[in-house]
Amino acid sequence: MRNNTVVRLIVLLFALLVLLPMGASMRKKRTLAKPDTIPLAEKLQDFSRSNRMSCSTFPVKIHTSGRAVQIQSDHNQILPIYTRSGAFYMAVRLNKGVNWLNGLPRGHYFINNRPITIN
Repeated sequence: MRNNTVVRLIVLLFALLVLLPMGASMRKKRTLAKPDTIPLAEKLQDFSRSNRMSCSTFPVKIHTSGRAVQIQSDHNQILPIYTRSGAFYMAVRLNKGVNWLNGLPRGHYFINNRPITIN
């Protein structure tokens, strides 16, 4: 009876160590990201690595209305926002058309290399 238990344990260990990794490698791996798109995290890292302020790739129109900022863009893009001292504050994803940015604390910012004041 004791011998039978030892044999079962050896067979179980063999199955776990040898057969399971082989089955896992045969599974089809799914890729969800499209190969032609760059993830947002990589784009944000590019903004934070540079020592100078970056602007948007395409032109934008910026208007302030109280504490809200209206940004009009003809393309989908990412727009970096910098503080008065030139430190990177955040990046905003813009959709094509009119975008509203709310929730910025009062202060002075640079959006697309233009000074913006939030009252």
